[in-house]
Amino acid sequence: MYNENSVGIEQPVRFYKIVALSFLVLTLVLFGVIIFMSSKRAMITVVTKNDPIDITTRVKIGDVSAGADIQGTSTTTLVTFENNYEPTGSRQEEGTSTGYVTLHNESGTSQSLVATTRLLTQDNILFRLKDKVVVPANGTVRAEVYADKKGKDSDIPPQTKFTIPGLNEEKQKEIYASSDEPMTGGLATVGVLSSEDYKKAELDMKDRLLAEGKKYFEETYKDTSVVVTLLQESVESNTEIGEEVSKFTLTGKATIIGIMYDKTVVETWAREALKKREMSADEIIEPSQNPPTISFDEYDSATGIATVQVFYDGIATLNPESSVIQKSMFFGKTKDEVRRYLLPLDHVHEVDVEFTPAWITKVPFIAEHVTVVVKSI
Repeated sequence: MYNENSVGIEQPVRFYKIVALSFLVLTLVLFGVIIFMSSKRAMITVVTKNDPIDITTRVKIGDVSAGADIQGTSTTTLVTFENNYEPTGSRQEEGTSTGYVTLHNESGTSQSLVATTRLLTQDNILFRLKDKVVVPANGTVRAEVYADKKGKDSDIPPQTKFTIPGLNEEKQKEIYASSDEPMTGGLATVGVLSSEDYKKAELDMKDRLLAEGKKYFEETYKDTSVVVTLLQESVESNTEIGEEVSKFTLTGKATIIGIMYDKTVVETWAREALKKREMSADEIIEPSQNPPTISFDEYDSATGIATVQVFYDGIATLNPESSVIQKSMFFGKTKDEVRRYLLPLDHVHEVDVEFTPAWITKVPFIAEHVTVVVKSI
């Protein structure tokens, strides 16, 4: 028998089943979309290059109220220096070896020795006393000697013992000589002083004068930084150009100026000057770890203000916080589009883009799914 109530019940049940299945399918599709969207990720690596950058600026050091940029002081000192030089075109020729000996007297009476008294080494090399001497009883005396013959054979080493042939054999045992220093001069160096030799020596003398001035200021003003330079100098030689000499002597005099300043203040000044070289907020400049190089420029004696050249360097690179590499700049871009956008930027050396999964072709529009890494070469 056909039951009308059962038919009426089956129709709502079928409807609800269709609705439930549809909801399930939609849920599965939505879940799949969510999984698909959450799996899309992009890794953008920007490799930057550090470009060297530097500044050279003039800074006035002195009384700030008189117009100086940085507070400091300047003063001068006079230095002198003397040094021996040898001509480069020198030659060697035989000379007379000279030196000093110690005369010993182990007897109970003093012994007088006249000039030219002979002193003989164990190798039969003969020297003579230059001046008359008296060797005290049980004592010693120092005397100058010279070789009897010219030549390098008379250049003998120290710790040499000499006998005195002019004394009888018994006295020779008690009165003798010894040397603590070598005898030199048997082979002399002779050359001609050229203008090139003189100029080279003159430049060396100026360097030595400056070094002496620097030493003076650093020892006198230990608690401050100092830059020094020659204001005036004069150099005199004891030999004329063209003379034949084994050596020549230069005597130099110079007025050296010392400029005293606070190193920290100058470094701050240099850092600020270097910082001004930043082109935009997209760039950062990292100062060098080395201190600025300070060199003398000029001095105004009327105001007492010295001007120095300050050189400072560092590196310029891409700012990792720059707006040009924020994640939103890459949304929806392909790998090629990302590269074409980044590579023309200053300090960008290389760009690498990786997508996950590998088959996606564009950067996701979700910031959490985009990673931007900045690293240096």
